[in-house]
Amino acid sequence: MGDFIAYVAASHGSAGPPDPSWLFFFRFTVSAGIGANFAVVFPYISEIDSAGTRGRNMATVMMAANFGMIIAYGLGGLFLGAGGQGWRIVLLAGGLMAVPVIFMRSRISESVAWKRSRLPHVRDILAGFNRKDLRNIAVASAAWFSYQVSDQGLSVFLPLLLLTTLGTDNSISSYGSLLVKSVTIPAAVVTIILIDRIGRKPLQISGFLGRAVPLMALAMIMLYFGGKYGFLEIGLLLAAYFFGALGPDKTIVISPAEQFGTGIRATGQGIAESIGRAGGLAGVLGYGILSALYGPWAGIMYFGIFAIMGLLVSFAMRETGPMATGSRKIADDTSWYGK
Repeated sequence: MGDFIAYVAASHGSAGPPDPSWLFFFRFTVSAGIGANFAVVFPYISEIDSAGTRGRNMATVMMAANFGMIIAYGLGGLFLGAGGQGWRIVLLAGGLMAVPVIFMRSRISESVAWKRSRLPHVRDILAGFNRKDLRNIAVASAAWFSYQVSDQGLSVFLPLLLLTTLGTDNSISSYGSLLVKSVTIPAAVVTIILIDRIGRKPLQISGFLGRAVPLMALAMIMLYFGGKYGFLEIGLLLAAYFFGALGPDKTIVISPAEQFGTGIRATGQGIAESIGRAGGLAGVLGYGILSALYGPWAGIMYFGIFAIMGLLVSFAMRETGPMATGSRKIADDTSWYGK
């Protein structure tokens, strides 16, 4: 509850800050609320759902984020061209849409598995991590970091990329971003269908590969041909977004939530997320610096290189799907759903 209340309050504050320092404070609080929410929601689902369906259900929850991003770009296209105050409307809308969630969250019961296995002190939680757990955190963190570099970088700079590629204005580029991001919806549906059938690891590997190839190809085309083949470049962006949403966009979050015992699950998820989220900062800063020095192609290649790194790291990840054997079966020792 606390994370979402903080998010809603800070979103409303972001729409009318008295000065830039307050805007920074409110947006930082929004980010903290979102980060805490990820560390709570998916461990919770893994504790209340059965092994055969929790992957599908967590992927369905994450698909809502794809819709949210599309709505955000749509609101940007609608209001950012309506004057200097349009950005306030966009930020306020995000807070207003989250208000009903507070009420719904208040009606959710606490995880029975967590209450049964709760560790009372921080030192007990930290002592609960064995060597295999630490390895799993390292692999999950590296994959999360690698994906966030391109995901957050592309999300922030996508309107600018379309602006420079197609020569549109700010409003049209926001609508173009909406259309590009719309491919994440069918990709998410495919993920929901496959994740409990073929597993998390194959999806993550294929997703990183499917993102790396078009990003590297896009970088080469931008380097040698500039904006001459604008629609081909858009097609490669579509492919990169599709395969990202098909695999790692979901699995980097779902897999850590399933890898640890209940007493340390949320902490393990939170550690992996906090390290992984730093990739978003690295993506935005890296693209900004490289594109300023060498051009947009260098920033896109930077994204592609990290997608390759994510691909390589993914070969070391543990499978946590229903087909996994001998792997603490992941939350089966604590899941109470249907028992």
